[in-house]
Amino acid sequence: MERGKARKSLEKGKETEKEKIKDKRKEKEKEKAIKKESEEKIKGKEKEKGKSTGKEEKRKEQGKEAEKKKEQLKEEEEEKNNSVLTKPPTEPQEKNKQIIVLGLDGAGKTSVLYSLASNRVQHSMAPTKGLHAVCINIQDRQMEFLEIGGSEPFRSYWEMYLPKGLLLIFVVDSADHSRLPEAKKHLHQVIGTNPILPLIVFANKQDLEAAYHITDIHDALALSEVGNNRKMFLFGTQVTKNGSEIPSIMQDAKDLIAHLAADVQ
Repeated sequence: MERGKARKSLEKGKETEKEKIKDKRKEKEKEKAIKKESEEKIKGKEKEKGKSTGKEEKRKEQGKEAEKKKEQLKEEEEEKNNSVLTKPPTEPQEKNKQIIVLGLDGAGKTSVLYSLASNRVQHSMAPTKGLHAVCINIQDRQMEFLEIGGSEPFRSYWEMYLPKGLLLIFVVDSADHSRLPEAKKHLHQVIGTNPILPLIVFANKQDLEAAYHITDIHDALALSEVGNNRKMFLFGTQVTKNGSEIPSIMQDAKDLIAHLAADVQ
């Protein structure tokens, strides 16, 4: 009897132990399932993050491509508008007379020309190397403006082209005080070859704080000595905000150019 009770108690203990082991196994399996689910979620988030980063990079690449294309179109447009000869100018051929545009390098000749041509302010950063011809419609007439580079190697060609000019536009940087004596010297040298050629002086960059007033420019360039038989006009000009309308003073200058060119022709 006692043995039977002891056996039953032992079997019951074994079953309880088995239950505990079974429960522990279930607990471990549950932990494993939770861990696996957590890992899958993390992987899913990383995958989503990777996709998002990929999209962001793709957007950046597309932005760069668009910017590059925009820059390319801008360069093509500048090339279309600009007919610069990179080699030194040769002897001018006989052709219709042009309006000659001269001035030291950095005076803003090209920007002034572009602005006159489009009636909108257009800045040009690149210096003219050689010749730069622009056709501008003024008062239903097409006129050709010929700009000759203002750096030292090209100044020797100024006098070569001047006899073919209807009139001379001379551009100076009003804020570059140290170079005004140099501008004066070259201006008087070039106009000395033709005592009756009409002269228009653009005292450019008047928007700069250091710019001389046009009366100071008149004195600095000794414009009272250009000759009694010469028509001479002085305008204070500026090309400020890119794309804005040209100032009214530049429009007045355009009208005067057309009037003078018609008188000479």
